[in-house]
Amino acid sequence: MIPKNKMLHAAKIGLAFLLVISAIGFAEKKHSNRVCEEVQIIINNQNGKFFVLEEDILELINFDSAIGHRITTDEMAEMENRLLSHDFIIDAEVFCNLKGKLIVEVSQSEPIARIVRQNNPDAYISSTGAMLPVSDKFAARVLLVTGDYTDTIINAQLSSREINHGTAYDVLELIKYIHEREFWKAQITLLDINADADIVMYPQVGKQQIEFGTPDDLKSKFSRMDLFYKKILPKKGWNSYHRVSVKYTDQIICE
Repeated sequence: MIPKNKMLHAAKIGLAFLLVISAIGFAEKKHSNRVCEEVQIIINNQNGKFFVLEEDILELINFDSAIGHRITTDEMAEMENRLLSHDFIIDAEVFCNLKGKLIVEVSQSEPIARIVRQNNPDAYISSTGAMLPVSDKFAARVLLVTGDYTDTIINAQLSSREINHGTAYDVLELIKYIHEREFWKAQITLLDINADADIVMYPQVGKQQIEFGTPDDLKSKFSRMDLFYKKILPKKGWNSYHRVSVKYTDQIICE
């Protein structure tokens, strides 16, 4: 038999637990239906690229009808869905804090390259491989991608929303490799990719065309390019060569 004092102690603990749960539930209900008197907007991941502006967010959440009114959890969820309809917003959270402030926090997609096509609209490539439309509000200074293979990249994205397989994925990995390394991000300004995914790079400094070949064996090819820039050019001069090729295994061809 369990002693009465232990049973009483267990009952007190159970009652305290129920009271805490009830208090939390009441607070959440009151919190989720609070009248919001002002709004705070937080935009993450802009990094100097302003594709999402405060006025965009205010319009999407219907600011005028939200402030000064009681906003339910369902209405906040609907606001989040409207925010996610924006091409450059990849995450959104809306809630009202204890002081009656509506907090709207979004994360912006990060364009890392721009596809330039002659007969079709340009598009950005995000860091996740999603295609983003060109904005009339802001133009990002990012790597340019031209050539016949751009249509293949677009079609690969349209078939699965994000580029996640095949040679198009290898091209995306190359773009990300350049974007994530400060020297190459500053030096390589354009990739021209032919129909066979054979790549020629054009640098910011120097008149060389860099024949990279297909988007594979990145570590080895960039290691040889690094050798070219650090060891060969300082001795020969920045404009000594017009063609550099690293497309063949373990070779650097300079002309």
